[in-house]
Amino acid sequence: MLTSNMIGASVHPTTSGAAMPRIALPDGRRVERPHPEWQAHHLRWRWLLDSWEGGEAYRTAIYGYDMHGMPVRNLIRHKREYPSSLDAGAYPPNGRPFGTDPAHQATDDDYELRRARTPVPTFVSEAAEAHLARIYSREVRRAGPEPLTAWWRDVDGRGTSIDDFMSSSVAPLLLVLGQLDLIVDRPAVPEGEPVRTRADELRLGLDSCVASYILPENMVWWRLDRAGRYLECLVREVDDGGGASWRHWDDRAWTLFDDRGEKVRGPVPHAYGRVPIIRVFDRRRPRCRNIGLPRYESIAEIQREFYNRDSELILSDTTQAHPLLQGPEDYVKADGAVPIGPNWLLPKKKNSQGGAATYEGFDVIRFPKEGADSLRLNKADLRDAADRAALLLKPAGAAGTGGSTVAQSGVSKRIDQAAGNDLLSKVAATLGQVERRLADLALAVTGAPLTTEERAAVRVQYPSSFDLFTGEELARTVGQFQAILGAAGHAPRTEREMLGKLVRVMLPGLDDSDYGEFDTEIEAYLGLRPEA
Repeated sequence: MLTSNMIGASVHPTTSGAAMPRIALPDGRRVERPHPEWQAHHLRWRWLLDSWEGGEAYRTAIYGYDMHGMPVRNLIRHKREYPSSLDAGAYPPNGRPFGTDPAHQATDDDYELRRARTPVPTFVSEAAEAHLARIYSREVRRAGPEPLTAWWRDVDGRGTSIDDFMSSSVAPLLLVLGQLDLIVDRPAVPEGEPVRTRADELRLGLDSCVASYILPENMVWWRLDRAGRYLECLVREVDDGGGASWRHWDDRAWTLFDDRGEKVRGPVPHAYGRVPIIRVFDRRRPRCRNIGLPRYESIAEIQREFYNRDSELILSDTTQAHPLLQGPEDYVKADGAVPIGPNWLLPKKKNSQGGAATYEGFDVIRFPKEGADSLRLNKADLRDAADRAALLLKPAGAAGTGGSTVAQSGVSKRIDQAAGNDLLSKVAATLGQVERRLADLALAVTGAPLTTEERAAVRVQYPSSFDLFTGEELARTVGQFQAILGAAGHAPRTEREMLGKLVRVMLPGLDDSDYGEFDTEIEAYLGLRPEA
């Protein structure tokens, strides 16, 4: 039975890479290591998930250890920041304890100072939120038989509607990771409740089904059929205390194993006739059979580079925050103290030669700022590169758009009209396909007695066009189109083609039938007969 709170869970990076035990399957075969595709990509998935989540998870994440035994993090360590052999025992192997104050080791360690004081960028989450907010601001039309529409109102057994389940969980994870496993199963039987009859199932609500997701890092081993569906798979489940167990699924039963690979329960038969888990993709990696291609991978790379350069700038500003004085040698003390007079008066050294007296004062050494200025320019370039990758545009007149004034306050951004519509249409079509596959799986698990016509009548329609113009841009575009249309009539056939193309640029994403109606209207205005 489904334990949805465990399947989608992940644990702290220092423990999530625990080795998989050797597991003896019910038919005698042994699973001794994860799937090769999982081994090649699981660290990348965790890094992408950390990039989307941001915050402390991104700051403390560990992706292995380098040749010096230091943890590999998102913040790259400089050569001079490695502890010397004398200091090697002064630091715990994993850095500060998870969940403690980031400034724990930042007092005398430049690397830990950078890690503690550098805010984590949110480029990945900003891009995902901008795209999905546009898609789910429009109505998603759904139609299907009564058992399915009832399930859409509560897909996970906790009152979550299909809209909330898709927009808050499935859609962002799918776009960030490039793939996601969805599982639909019967609810777990409450402890101490015997189930002997159909009435018991109805009384306990076991006639319904609940859905959840499995993070790719927890789907560690699988076998596929020719169509790419799971013949069997092994899922890592994490409980609230951080302990791991392993559940093997095939088309007949599931079996539960503990963290040592010993069988705990099963095989427990099910009547689904298939593994109740599907892997859905945003895009596929061309050289892998069961691995997706993350949509925001390039933005995550830019985010990490921005994070490192920002840390360099913070360290530079911090170390140069206090002036460095250069003064007479007589005032240099072993303890570094400089005598100060009343009212914070800094004395000058008096030199008496003959009848004249001169005073030698202190100079402030000015640090070169070229390096810091270059870092600031690089940060701006990286921010613009992330926006371009997400097809986000700055407001008209904002810095970086060629103007010297800002048209509106803040740094709010919008999505490019033409390219943005193409992107959002593709993403919406993918999400619609995911929902249809999830609906098919839910109907298979519930075993609802439906006819072929009723199953074929399931409809999930996502929006295919999006209004990405601002009000000012829309009014200006309409005015320009009307001006062009008013001046037309000198070359009707040529103008018909040009106006038709202009309409498609201004209103992308519509159906061909809609564009056909617009073309007919333009032909009538220009006095042309439709061509046979």
